[in-house]
Amino acid sequence: MSSKEVKSIGDINEVYLVSFMKSLDPTTLATNHSKLGVLKSFLTYLYTEKIHNKDYSDVIQRTNYKSQPKLPSFFSAEDIACIIEKIDRGNPSGKRDYALVLLAAKLGLRVSDIARLKFENINWDKGIIEIVQFKTQKEIVLPLLPEVGNAIIDYLKYARPISNEPYCFVQHIYPFKPITPEDVTGKIGIHIRRSGIVLKNRHKGAHALRHSFATQLLENKTPLPVISEALGHTHTASTMLYLRVDKQQLKQCALDVPMVAPAFYQQKGVFVS
Repeated sequence: MSSKEVKSIGDINEVYLVSFMKSLDPTTLATNHSKLGVLKSFLTYLYTEKIHNKDYSDVIQRTNYKSQPKLPSFFSAEDIACIIEKIDRGNPSGKRDYALVLLAAKLGLRVSDIARLKFENINWDKGIIEIVQFKTQKEIVLPLLPEVGNAIIDYLKYARPISNEPYCFVQHIYPFKPITPEDVTGKIGIHIRRSGIVLKNRHKGAHALRHSFATQLLENKTPLPVISEALGHTHTASTMLYLRVDKQQLKQCALDVPMVAPAFYQQKGVFVS
C-alpha cells in the first residue's frame, strides 16, 4: 500500500484498495485469499474503533478459493510388512510395541483408543474387540485378527509387568502406569523410522498407519460404508477423503479431452502452442 502513496491510515480509500486487489498475483490463490481476509478484517476494525471514519471492508471482494484437505499419508502393504518385521520382539518393550503397531496397522485404531484398551474390551470367545472411541464416543466392534490376538497374548503372558491396572498396555517403568496416547505415538514413530522404508514427503507418525489401513481396504474394493464403520467415522463424508488416494479407481473416472478447432487457441489474437 505504501507504493500507492498511502502513508497513513487516513489516506486509505476505495481507489487504493481496488488498485491493491488488481495488483495481486492471480496464480497465488491461497495467499490472496489469506491477504484479503486479513485486510477485510483490518478495515472493519478501523471503522468499528473509529480510527477511520468510513467502513471500506465492503470494497474487499473475497476470492472463491477453498482449501482442499491434504491427502492422507499412507504406506504400502510392503512398507507395513517391513515396519512390523523389523520390530525386535526379544524383549518386553518390543513385545508391547509389536502389539501396538498391529492394532494401528491391522485394525486402524487411533492412538487414544490403543492406549485406553482394557481387558474388558477384548472378547476372546467371540474373537472381537468392542470399544467406545475416545474421539467420537461411538461404539465400534472389530474382529480380533489371529495375528493381533497372538501379539496381545504374547505381551500379556511374557512381557507385561505385574500391575492391577485394567488397561492392557502399561509403561515398563515403576509404578507401571497405563501408557498414554503420546507414548503410543512415540513408540510407533520410532519403529516406523527404524524400519528403513522411504519416508520422504510422508508422515512418520502412528496416524499414517490408520490411513494405510483405510487405503488398503479401499484398494481391495471394500464398500465405503464398511470402511467408515471400521474406522469408526461418525459420517461417511469423513471417509470419502480416502477416495482421492485410490489412483486406479480415479483413472476410470477420467474423461477424454475433446478435440477443438484451431481457432480456439487463437482467441484474443494469442496463439498458444
